[in-house]
Amino acid sequence: MPLIHNLLMSVHESESVVQRYRRLLTDGGSLERTNAFSDAIFAIAMTLLVLDVRVPEKVGERGLGPALLDVLPGYLTFVLSFVVIGMVWRSHHRKFRAIRGYDQRLLRLNLLLLLFVASLPFPTALLGRYGDDPLAAVIYAASVALVGLSLTAIWVYAWRRGLIDEQITPRVFRYVMVSSLINPAVFLLSIPVSLLAGATWGELFWILALPFGLVTSALSRKDRPA
Repeated sequence: MPLIHNLLMSVHESESVVQRYRRLLTDGGSLERTNAFSDAIFAIAMTLLVLDVRVPEKVGERGLGPALLDVLPGYLTFVLSFVVIGMVWRSHHRKFRAIRGYDQRLLRLNLLLLLFVASLPFPTALLGRYGDDPLAAVIYAASVALVGLSLTAIWVYAWRRGLIDEQITPRVFRYVMVSSLINPAVFLLSIPVSLLAGATWGELFWILALPFGLVTSALSRKDRPA
């Protein structure tokens, strides 16, 4: 009996050691590696965007000017995606300044975000080449929306898990969450617009993200306590 008891105690103790070891590996407070890896993915994605913008090789009798006009839609799409990824990076940077710890689910959500960010060069190239096709506009809008929604999911999850700095009040949390939802909401709403009215109208609909963001910011300042 004492032998069996000792064996059971040994197994129980071993399980406790394993649990502690897993917690040590899965949970933590330092986000240095996570932020460094995320910054690298953002930088690579923003760099890859420009690869589809190429200098005209054969100008022909038309001259350089008309040839450059042919490249202009692709370049404008590159600028749009560069701005979008830049805004997402800034938002990611600010959120992870407030997030003070991590667990495995948070890291998985961050990897999901980075997957969508790294995939953006493809819909960007698609939009630059087939910008008049509603399907290209829909694919691009859906891709940008997925980026925004995944970033919002990170913020909400970190709040619910108590991984956010205590200085972030519920009021600030809600403001950041609403601000994060503006871009994905606008791009999602542009999908039916593109399908019903055409790609051009859907692409123009994206501009609404700017005034909506300004209105949200103005309302947050107006709602400050006296």
